[in-house]
Amino acid sequence: MSGSRPAVEITGVVRDASGTPVTGAHVLFTSGPRPLPDIAALTDTEGRFSLTAPTAGDYTLTCRADPLMGPPGTAETTVRVEPPTQAALPGPLRVDLTIG
Repeated sequence: MSGSRPAVEITGVVRDASGTPVTGAHVLFTSGPRPLPDIAALTDTEGRFSLTAPTAGDYTLTCRADPLMGPPGTAETTVRVEPPTQAALPGPLRVDLTIG
């Protein structure tokens, strides 16, 4: 069995405690199933982000809001990226974060 496994896109929205999207927050992998290069995303005006997990495994995502762009805060979650099956390619995983 050889070949590379497809990467999986992780998408989501960062919101503050009142549910308002957070612009300019940094979302990054702080741990993964193997050493990772610096992989991070910046949320857009609607709080959306997208990161690519290179392999299956557990990833910790950390979000840090920029206090110059809005309310300060952090959030963290763990996401499990499942290995693909022969029947289906992996689709994007949805993860929403709330800073507080």
